[in-house]
Amino acid sequence: MSEAVRAVAPRDDAKAFLAVPMSPVPFGKYIVIGKLGHGGMAEVNLAVVGGKGGFRKLFVIKRLHSHLEHETGFVDMFLDEARLAAQLDHPHCVQTVEVGEDNGQHFLAMEYLDGQGLERILRVTGQRGDFLPLTVSVRMIADALDGLHYAHELRAYDGTVLGVVHRDVSPQNIFVTYNGVVKILDFGIAKAESNVVETRTGVVKGKYAYIAPEQALAQPVDRRADLWSMGVVLWEMLTSHRLFKSVNELATLNETLHGTIHPPSAYNPLVPPELDAILNRALQRDVSKRYASGADFKDDLESWLATQPEPSDRKSIATLMKD
Repeated sequence: MSEAVRAVAPRDDAKAFLAVPMSPVPFGKYIVIGKLGHGGMAEVNLAVVGGKGGFRKLFVIKRLHSHLEHETGFVDMFLDEARLAAQLDHPHCVQTVEVGEDNGQHFLAMEYLDGQGLERILRVTGQRGDFLPLTVSVRMIADALDGLHYAHELRAYDGTVLGVVHRDVSPQNIFVTYNGVVKILDFGIAKAESNVVETRTGVVKGKYAYIAPEQALAQPVDRRADLWSMGVVLWEMLTSHRLFKSVNELATLNETLHGTIHPPSAYNPLVPPELDAILNRALQRDVSKRYASGADFKDDLESWLATQPEPSDRKSIATLMKD
């Protein structure tokens, strides 16, 4: 397998962007051909399924570590993720195609995506000393918000609202394909009312530079915590700077709780007042002053995009990705 093969790797602390080739290993109907990453709970692999007439299709397989299969808590957490992931069916959410068990090992099979994580796009832009085009940045986040709002509104088969909160919205969990599609990844630590495993009181979930203040304080969270996180991501896309970055995690949390939040135009003079105002609302520490839903946040971004002469569609994102 070429080193140029790229795939979506759900977070689980995995940082790989390129699949590391490995000797083919059968796993149920799949053949594992590469390693994408691993974390404390699971490993993520690239796999292929073959069929008649030379049919081949790539998938991403997330497998619970073998040594955790006998730990009830870990199996329940993994199955919580699986139950939620299996219900997500939206163009801007990564698709889970199968949840199963093979020889006692639980796994998720997800669609393969050819592209890059947003964190790598931001890193390359920063290394160039450049800014992402404003309209393309806003288009990406508007699309991501579309998928996030869908997850927030997700209902069980009996119509009950699941109360999904991603809790880990960050550049690492936003993926952009080379044909211009934006996908939300990794609901592995998502909160839903249907979860079997409850988060322990006082446990902070998510990446410290992106979590909302109430999340940093280990207080109850709702969808508005995800909207803060999406606001942080958009702020960084517009400025090519990190909003909250300090010498250690504790200092970063202090910045989240008390640090000054400058308008993005302070770092990028091309940012207009309208976008400053949208980010100001998204990044309110007072939850009641924040956007109430991803749809509301997205609507304001779409309204601004409608005033711009530059294109803001999948084609414009694809052009950037090819560059």
